[in-house]
Amino acid sequence: MSADTPPPAERPAGSPSKISSAIVVCHEPRCMQAEQYRAFRTNLTALNRAGGPWALVFTSSRKGEGKSVTVANVAGSLAELPGQRVCLMDVDFRRPAQADLLGLPRAPGVSELLQGTHTLQQVVQSTYCSALDLIASGEEPRSPAELLGCERFANLLGELKRRYSWVLIDTPPVHPYTDACVLAARCNGAVLVVRMEGTSRDLAQRAMQSIRRAGGKVLGSFLTGLPADREDADRTGRYHVDRSDPRAPDRARARHDAERRLKEQEQAWIKKSAKEKPELPGLPRKEPPKG
Repeated sequence: MSADTPPPAERPAGSPSKISSAIVVCHEPRCMQAEQYRAFRTNLTALNRAGGPWALVFTSSRKGEGKSVTVANVAGSLAELPGQRVCLMDVDFRRPAQADLLGLPRAPGVSELLQGTHTLQQVVQSTYCSALDLIASGEEPRSPAELLGCERFANLLGELKRRYSWVLIDTPPVHPYTDACVLAARCNGAVLVVRMEGTSRDLAQRAMQSIRRAGGKVLGSFLTGLPADREDADRTGRYHVDRSDPRAPDRARARHDAERRLKEQEQAWIKKSAKEKPELPGLPRKEPPKG
């Protein structure tokens, strides 16, 4: 097998009925949330100017901020790009989520691979998207941080970057674990997932400082937890309007109002954050033209 050829998956992709509804790029590819993941994808690809293979760590300050759902959707959106192959790897051994989200077995996975009981070909699983593969967590090892810091993992990362365009790694939260910091130093960068009105700026700042002290680079942040109500749920519908439905105009107005409120809430949060120092860095946004 050529080093440039991704290994064939030994299991069929997960059944769509088993894939979590949280994977909106699969179930609702035209919804507003899916488009937000694609916007984030655009920022990531813009940062990767050379276009070479990248390995990225996705982490959070603490549990419950939505990092696993975020990285799974970002991976799916990257896999939509022509010519791109994506590997999603779950190394959150204490609270693995990716296999469950994608409707696939948890083992064997990273743990068995690093301990030498299985080969790379045996642990790679195909998913609902032909360009997206999963390496699940496997069984929880005795010392996750030591296992991830070993030379075998460095070799694995190098091999995956030869086979894939993007390697996205779901890691445990920075607090209280060190896994994300260990891995960030070995990757091209880290993305910090932050829950709106649920994560203190101090905790987020300390998480970024921990990653940087370990030699990692924080590329930016991904904001989750934007407030929504029952009317906002309609915004997850597709953007086209069924003209035969007499309630279509009302639903269209409801979607428009929900999207407007969502944007206003996000802008208000951004303005509030900008007044506080130091700033929580996000991925670069284009400045409006002067004049």
